Amino acid sequence: MSISRTEAAEALSEIERTAGRSQELRGYRIGGPILMLWGVIWIVGYVAMGLLPPQQWGWVWLPLDLIGLAGTIVMSARARGGAKSADGWRNLAGFLAIGAFAGAVLAIFQSPSPGPYLAFPGLLVGLIYGVIGIWRMTRYAWIGAAVFVATLVGFFCFPMWLAFWMAATGGGALILGGLWLRSA
Repeated sequence: MSISRTEAAEALSEIERTAGRSQELRGYRIGGPILMLWGVIWIVGYVAMGLLPPQQWGWVWLPLDLIGLAGTIVMSARARGGAKSADGWRNLAGFLAIGAFAGAVLAIFQSPSPGPYLAFPGLLVGLIYGVIGIWRMTRYAWIGAAVFVATLVGFFCFPMWLAFWMAATGGGALILGGLWLRSA
């Protein structure tokens, strides 16, 4: 029995769609626990920002970011079965580039109010996850939009409680998003 060119093309197209969906679901399973880790880090960091003077915020976030980065690298490597790949170095380079961008923007911000410093990470994370969602995995777009909008609501509606708002909504959105990705 022979198949036509059209049938062969349809079969190959279906295989491609299935492989793409499988890769997307694997990405969600890997990303879920990482998002939950960062959600916990956000909660701890923003609660500390709500309790400490602004001069001490950097000393809170530096170790938390290092823990998050190390955890992300370890979880990503384990999910890949410990295989080393260029993706690991690309991810690390991406994290460092984003960190450098955020640090540079915060350095030039120099606002007398702590509000922009509290809101900027939420806007940045919302943007990053939104772009990832647009390019690769749709669920990230929804998570990014939730963090972005929640940040703006907190900044404009609850400025006195912004640190705690960010802990609850930003950290909570990342944890819930991680659970949602993990369930895919």
